[in-house]
Amino acid sequence: MFEIGLYEDLTTALVVDLSVIALCSVLLIRYGRLAHSHPAIIYLFFHLLAVSSRLLAIMAGAETLFTKWGGIFEPVTESEIARAAFLADVVLVIMTIAWIWASHADLKDIARRPMDTADRRTLSLRYIWAVVAIAFPVGVVGLALIGNVPGFERPDIDFGEWQDSSWLFVTNTWAGLSLLALIYWYGFRWWLAVPMGVYLFIMSIQGFHRFRAIIPLILLLQIYLDRRQKKWPPTYIMAVIIAAMLLFYPMKTIGRMAQEGATVTEISESSTEILRDVAAGQNSDQTVLDQLASSLTMIDRADKFYYGSIYLVLLTSPIPRQWWPEKPTLSEHNFAISTPSRPMGELGMVLTFIGEFYINFGYWGVVLISFLTAYWLARTYFRSYRSSYYSVLRFGYLLVACNFIQVYRDGLMSLFVFTVVNMMPLFIIVLLHLIKPKQPERADVSQHRVPFGAPRYSK
Repeated sequence: MFEIGLYEDLTTALVVDLSVIALCSVLLIRYGRLAHSHPAIIYLFFHLLAVSSRLLAIMAGAETLFTKWGGIFEPVTESEIARAAFLADVVLVIMTIAWIWASHADLKDIARRPMDTADRRTLSLRYIWAVVAIAFPVGVVGLALIGNVPGFERPDIDFGEWQDSSWLFVTNTWAGLSLLALIYWYGFRWWLAVPMGVYLFIMSIQGFHRFRAIIPLILLLQIYLDRRQKKWPPTYIMAVIIAAMLLFYPMKTIGRMAQEGATVTEISESSTEILRDVAAGQNSDQTVLDQLASSLTMIDRADKFYYGSIYLVLLTSPIPRQWWPEKPTLSEHNFAISTPSRPMGELGMVLTFIGEFYINFGYWGVVLISFLTAYWLARTYFRSYRSSYYSVLRFGYLLVACNFIQVYRDGLMSLFVFTVVNMMPLFIIVLLHLIKPKQPERADVSQHRVPFGAPRYSK
């Protein structure tokens, strides 16, 4: 469908990419009915960071993936980068069409059935507290036993073969997730905001898994804007967002150095050096496009498509590895395409959602599944925002929306991993409402049912 040789020049790739993202942005702003949690917003942000800025950095002299280890590994070439950028542009165009089509279809639904387009199932405070009553104390204990809490020495407890179990490890986020559920219902009360701030600080200095701090921050932002019925963050919130983006890159290093007893000056100097690398496009977190480019080549060399079979491992993922040591991993396909010259699996590299579609169904899979994914997400988005803020649909959609950045980066399997597994207490709240819906428990529910574009929805 696309030949590498037709698209090898990085200058052309950059010009095409900037033209495509400019055109798609204009069309989406004009026809997509965008707001802060629309799936297109996060994707445009992801594309700018992963594709556009990466092309600029490489043209400015940044090294491509594996180049610094050229004697050991096979460097990613500029033609591979250009091919990946072109495919990403095609996906952006396809998803833009899907998002605009979804907006048009939603308006037609409203015109035909204005009274039947909102979800009437509302959240139950009793369900929320039932989950919180269990998850919060378990989370506090989990954080105390296996987390890194400043001022407290972790107990020397040997969990045996369960020491590295994800079932054990995932519990140290449950306290924060419980607070998020209560903040969603009660708002930013001081007795919730203060412990939430403490939790975010603790998560930010763990030295690994930055998503445990970033994703709750995204959800908090979405809750804040929705409770105030705002489509976009105000200026002072944008300043916080920019600060969080800058903190993201050195967060692992800050956590590790803090645990090792480094001084504030030492941490500051190390963080400044990392941010200099970011400005030069040399940080490893900025190689997502390179990883996609390498993945496409390795998939072609393996000459094998999986036709959706990679998703079957989701069925066995809940089984503890302590009970089934040979259980397939979620990244089996990544290891399968790896070679000694390009150890994608061993180094924990990502295919991105584009590479995941490609490894399953080739180019036609990229086209079709990108369209269907974008369309379905947008349709769900519009319906959730015609529903009450306290509806189960709005709550459930925001659990998915705060994880969009992980889905675009890691693939559709992350939709399960990050929403169902890593946010388990919040998912259970949704599940309880689906199994046995409750009657509305708030008198002011209707105050938060405001369709985007209505005059009283503030800018």
